[in-house]
Amino acid sequence: MDYLSYGLKIKDLAGESSRVLVVDDDNFLNKIIADALADKNINVDQAEDGVQATLLLENNKYDLVLCDIVMPGVDGLKILHFIRERDPELPFIMVTSQSDMKSVLKAIRLGISDYITKPFDVQELGWRVEKALERSRLLRVERNYKKNLEQMLLQQAEENRRLFFEAVESLVKTLEAKDVYTRGHSIRVTLYAMGFVKHIGLSFEEATDIQVGARLHDIGKISINDVTLNKRGGLTDEEYGEIKKHPETSCSILKPIINDETLEIILHHHERWDGRGYPEELAGEKIPFGARVLCLADAFDAISSERSYKAALPFEESIAEIKSGSGAYFSPDLVYGFIESLRKNRKLYGFE
Repeated sequence: MDYLSYGLKIKDLAGESSRVLVVDDDNFLNKIIADALADKNINVDQAEDGVQATLLLENNKYDLVLCDIVMPGVDGLKILHFIRERDPELPFIMVTSQSDMKSVLKAIRLGISDYITKPFDVQELGWRVEKALERSRLLRVERNYKKNLEQMLLQQAEENRRLFFEAVESLVKTLEAKDVYTRGHSIRVTLYAMGFVKHIGLSFEEATDIQVGARLHDIGKISINDVTLNKRGGLTDEEYGEIKKHPETSCSILKPIINDETLEIILHHHERWDGRGYPEELAGEKIPFGARVLCLADAFDAISSERSYKAALPFEESIAEIKSGSGAYFSPDLVYGFIESLRKNRKLYGFE
């Protein structure tokens, strides 16, 4: 909704016929008020007591309630309590005598819009009712405008996020085209990681962070030289230093759309339990939980897949490698459960 539409909406609402409930045990006074408001394009329902008022409130929608305080049985304060439990913002004008100021103070604490003392001028009453209705209309329009604006911003943010993810997915495909040995790597790593988090019953929010991190964790390798990325022999110190930069590069690329928790997972997925990993040499439980999960999934795929520098190991030998790295490379409290999830999903992962 733009500002022009906003202005038109205010105009439209101003022309609406409002509906007011008048509550007073004085039938003559009720009629006087109803006649005065009817002249202002205001529809009026009347109640002679609190019981009748609550029945009308339960079955109808009103734009304002005009209510006496002192009435037999259910008085004005009880009606106000009843209304506030159902609608905290419904405009409520209290009609009172000069001796009811303690009740007025109680009513003010419950959020009345105004109060009118008896005896009152009918024209002034009509004017104050109109003002209360106008304030209510403007507040309603403002709330609707903010709601619509927030929805528009959320939709635009989601669209921007979708377009960015599409661009990132294209980068993933470009990366896999550069390095034929890692083709499908991020998909497999995501499968292994999600199989494990499902196995241990991780919360939806944490599982989602790991899923996104697993899919996009190696995107920073797009900046690595093709020769280094596909080198068959051992890497020089300089080449290995280039490889070690990819978690930070991944985070730089993804920061506009990825939350901090997921960025932490990606940044630290090459940390080791013994503190000899990179980029920050974190050790033990200082490594984020999601990063420890991703480290296991990433390593298992590297071990069980063919790479430029090694042949693929069979399923059980790959598991043996994971076991041997427990307490050094991998979090020892996660290794057993991770292996269980691999065996449970062995056929799903394509291992016969």
